[in-house]
Amino acid sequence: MNGERHIGLWAGIGLAFVLWFLMFVLKPLNFWVMLTFSTSLLSAIAFYLVRPLIAKSEFTAGNVLLGALLAALLYALFYVGNQFLVLVSRLFPSLLPDRAGNIASVYANLGGFSPTLVASLLFFPIGFGEEVFWRGFVQRRFQERGGGRSAFVLTTCLYTAIHLPTGNPVLILAALTCGLFWGGFYWATGTLVPVLVSHMLWDPFIFVIMPIK
Repeated sequence: MNGERHIGLWAGIGLAFVLWFLMFVLKPLNFWVMLTFSTSLLSAIAFYLVRPLIAKSEFTAGNVLLGALLAALLYALFYVGNQFLVLVSRLFPSLLPDRAGNIASVYANLGGFSPTLVASLLFFPIGFGEEVFWRGFVQRRFQERGGGRSAFVLTTCLYTAIHLPTGNPVLILAALTCGLFWGGFYWATGTLVPVLVSHMLWDPFIFVIMPIK
């Protein structure tokens, strides 16, 4: 990795941390306006610095179908995981004293726009942009430099860490789970389209169409 690409990678990551802090902590503007802008900007940076970011050969019906199946699998994992958290919070109240409040705060951001518009934005550019940046750009760049395993671990850690300022353990755990899921599949296959489709479908389903609370 040459110096310019190295600087571009870490500058992009630093920008992502700043944008997420603004969105979740300072909240100067409407959450969806900021998230739409942020993911659009980050994906534009990724497309500028990685050419081609997605190979034409990846756009197949099989990869799209696989992405839909991955979205369904991740949704099922979150459903089961939520039931587990409910059980844990009942058996050990001190471990998750405000589980319901943590989840409610995640969905509280849905205000301001219609559900249809929010679902559309989650599909594109939000879900698209996040996956392009984190797996298509960040994880790929780390992989070029240090190998697949270290790239997977580091990208997942960064993807989780960007949510730490929220102070919401449920949101942080969700980010870790998604990072492991999408990052692990990308590491195993080297194919971006399935995880891209998965993220684009999973976002509107988990937040708007069939929310898990």
